Amino acid sequence: MSFSQSLIQEAQPLLEANEQCQFIQDVVHDTLSPEAMNYYIQQDLHYTDAETYVQTQLIARSRAVADQQLFTGQLNSHLHTVNALYESMTKTLGVDWSQQRGQAMQPVTYFYREHLLSQTRDGDVLDMLTPFQAGIWMYVELGKYLGSTGQVKPGNNFHQWVIDVQEPSLAGPDGISAKFFAVMDRDAEHASEEQLKRARENFHRSCLFEWYFWEAAARQLTWDDFESHVFEGSGLQGIGLK
Repeated sequence: MSFSQSLIQEAQPLLEANEQCQFIQDVVHDTLSPEAMNYYIQQDLHYTDAETYVQTQLIARSRAVADQQLFTGQLNSHLHTVNALYESMTKTLGVDWSQQRGQAMQPVTYFYREHLLSQTRDGDVLDMLTPFQAGIWMYVELGKYLGSTGQVKPGNNFHQWVIDVQEPSLAGPDGISAKFFAVMDRDAEHASEEQLKRARENFHRSCLFEWYFWEAAARQLTWDDFESHVFEGSGLQGIGLK
């Protein structure tokens, strides 16, 4: 079994948890509130900015031109599709697209971004790619799941999202996701046991953060919510974190 196959096998419980989370089930039943969707768009724009940075670092630190070309191609696709998709989704909400960027970054987004960005400080391609690819894999699998329900139809605000994450160029046998796994498997053959252990943990933590990201969007969690939980039942008053 390859390194990536073992990661996927071990992550199945986390995939199922993501499939069954409130946000994804609301997408299935077309009951996702405008507030949850708007929160998701705003926070995912912050997250995708971190993805952009990770991809630039993958390009810069790759030793092979073929790898640099692979990562550059995905970065170009990423920059095009994120804006196009989220601008379209924003229009369905009747919200001004220009107001979506620059909104406050909320706690789960902050923690998930830091999880990815921390690997760019001292890590190599395997360190950076593994937690990043976990998010791509999770989106691909959730797209398959949502598509398989037969319930996410035109008129559902996530219909185009489901189509996009199942595109063969991303999710197919020769798509970006499969190619990224191939790079991971190649580099894993020369990695130490310590590095493999760290990469494995970071893959699964990304899958865990995906669940928390959906959960935060379903509940529109803010720093004020985090603060109020700290002081809950204590009789103390918070400082109004923003």
